Amino acid sequence: MQLLSPAFEDGGTMPWRASAPSENELPPLEIRDVPAEARSLAILLEDLDSPLGPVTHWLVWNLPATTSRVDALNLPGAGRVGMDAFGKIGYLGPIPPEGSHHYRFRLLALDTELDLESGATRSRFDDAAQGHVLETADLVGVMERPPPEPQD
Repeated sequence: MQLLSPAFEDGGTMPWRASAPSENELPPLEIRDVPAEARSLAILLEDLDSPLGPVTHWLVWNLPATTSRVDALNLPGAGRVGMDAFGKIGYLGPIPPEGSHHYRFRLLALDTELDLESGATRSRFDDAAQGHVLETADLVGVMERPPPEPQD
């Protein structure tokens, strides 16, 4: 299984427009080679370099196993969106406080649809998905907050 993006390469720099301080726009994601036995897909985005440990910025589940593309305009209607680590529901782009941070999109192929309502927390998602993950694929992007504009 593969998770790719035409906006950045794995390990490369994510576009600044994907960040919360800019456009807060989910970069386009392409999904390939989903296992035939998958019944649904889930995708999460987390900051791997947060001093608090991994911080969830986005979580969606119950996407059809046939989903091949997800972006700001194309989130399959059957998907359910969870709560991020900041208490909000929906995509919250990276917010690197300082330095360079690695943000991981993780795609999970599941053998079932999860019985979770939209707005569920990451811990509830993890509990529901336990034992149902067939395969995972990661896409990591790097983002750094630009330096402040010089003041006159």
